Amino acid sequence: MEMMKRTALLALCAMAVLAGCQQKGKTEGQTSVSTSTDGPSIVTDTVPKPIFLIERMSFFEMNYWTDVEEPSKEKIDEEYYKECYEAWSQQEAFRRRARQYTHLIMGDSDVPIAFFDEVLKDPDGNTPSIGQLHGREEIPSLCARYKLVNPSDENDEASCIVAVTDSYLQTRRRLPVKIGPINDESLLPLPDSIVTKLEQRYGMKASRSYWMNTIGDRYIQGCLQFEGEYKDAPKTESFKRSLALEVIADGSEIYACEVLGYYESETSFGWNVDDEGEYIPNWIECAFEGPNGLELCYTRTAVESFTVGMAYIRDGKYVLDQFDMYQYMIDEEIPVWKADFAKMKELYRGAAAKEDKDVELTKWAHCYIDSSNEWIWLRDSLDQRGAFFIRKDGQFRLVALETPQLKPKEMNRNYNVYYLCLSSPEDGMTVRTQVFAFKDGEQIEEFSALKVNGIFTECRMNGKTISPAEGKAYLDKLPEQGDITAYFQDIESGEYL
Repeated sequence: MEMMKRTALLALCAMAVLAGCQQKGKTEGQTSVSTSTDGPSIVTDTVPKPIFLIERMSFFEMNYWTDVEEPSKEKIDEEYYKECYEAWSQQEAFRRRARQYTHLIMGDSDVPIAFFDEVLKDPDGNTPSIGQLHGREEIPSLCARYKLVNPSDENDEASCIVAVTDSYLQTRRRLPVKIGPINDESLLPLPDSIVTKLEQRYGMKASRSYWMNTIGDRYIQGCLQFEGEYKDAPKTESFKRSLALEVIADGSEIYACEVLGYYESETSFGWNVDDEGEYIPNWIECAFEGPNGLELCYTRTAVESFTVGMAYIRDGKYVLDQFDMYQYMIDEEIPVWKADFAKMKELYRGAAAKEDKDVELTKWAHCYIDSSNEWIWLRDSLDQRGAFFIRKDGQFRLVALETPQLKPKEMNRNYNVYYLCLSSPEDGMTVRTQVFAFKDGEQIEEFSALKVNGIFTECRMNGKTISPAEGKAYLDKLPEQGDITAYFQDIESGEYL
């Protein structure tokens, strides 16, 4: 049901038709953003709109907003089907013309790009994530991918997120976008004349404003935030609203689009999660003069979301046409695929004792033995046998085996050295101990000891025999042991256990 709701909301934003500045149900936490759904055009314009690309390593992604399979009435509730189908239809229209997008706007110019493939499945054969932006390059998204025709065009200092077709450039005039006036590295507020007129228009006091950009040496673009509750907000809602404005000024003409936030008190209000009561404005990536006037490609970066869309002045209104709001995924683990598990199980069988080679490792977890390596812990269903692996540069290394006689613990940090310890119970006649020490991501020590009836009989450090006294002294210096934090998932189903 939540996925249906998500798809229906994405459908509303993917329509790419204009309406005036209205509030629709795209939310983040307790906040809402301004979107549009319909609006008249003076000139019929069938030229494909710009798209927004996300840079990933050596290519760019156009992230899809719904599944590529046609929605089925048998699988989707009737109340969501129409929106889901319209979203899918819009996406299919883009997919049919994906190769037409051959220009990437970069700084004050454009460079040639080319469509080269789609990502429709992850390495396990499942549909990749939809509507999410991942900090991990290893996590695939459902998308179309583009690359620079000339690798030498790469420019780390230039903004390069908007792609357009030949026909778009042929029917538009590019407008320069210059960042607003700056004083001590801070943007200045909007001119007093603009702020005063908006205060009078809304009967509210402005608390802050920013002059974000000057466009085409003609338009001033910025934002303004009002103090207190917006009492003229729609009365159909049961909660109070705060108000911010996206602003465009063209000489004496001032256009504003309302962006509603939540309002609880003078000290508790906002528009996005963790915005601390400060509205986060749109940023203009590039601007054009089109058949019907000003066309702005904008982005908006909040703590947990990234919004893309276009803005226009139509019929005396400042219209925001939100294409999509992507969810930022933070603190994600690197995915482990079926082929990865097969490789780790092969390493386990190669190192396990003869009686343990047929043990089936059925669950796994990331664990954090040290802060520099990616650790993966595999275990059997009885938590009796398992193995610890480090993955680096796509390769797996088996570090240690867990057995009924060797149970794992971690040790508190000691001068930036991290320890994995496996040992048998101290109350037994024979006690075995293994210690693996890591510093700056590298293993610096491997220690093992055998103690019989409380007496050390065998000690080794990095493959060399050391005396029992040296072994005891090493163990005595180690920090306190603790349980390893790990949240296990079933390898087959992926469900947390």
